[in-house]
Amino acid sequence: MSSASNILKMLVGLVILVIGIMWYVPKSLYGLGFLPLLAALLKATIGLFLLFVGLIVAWMGYDDYKMDKEMAKEEKKEETK
Repeated sequence: MSSASNILKMLVGLVILVIGIMWYVPKSLYGLGFLPLLAALLKATIGLFLLFVGLIVAWMGYDDYKMDKEMAKEEKKEETK
């Protein structure tokens, strides 16, 4: 059940991604002529994407560090009892 739920979430994410790309592509260019515009859109958003992904990864690392410190403190407290 969990695997099917994850696959469904990925599909919904991909649909939202396609809708987001099509939002910025002019309606008259749905043929192959929109590729240069798509390339420009991707080139403009890659830096922002990397910024947010880096922020999320750093935040997760910091959270793991805090949790490890807290777990070590709790283990030390349990050993002294």
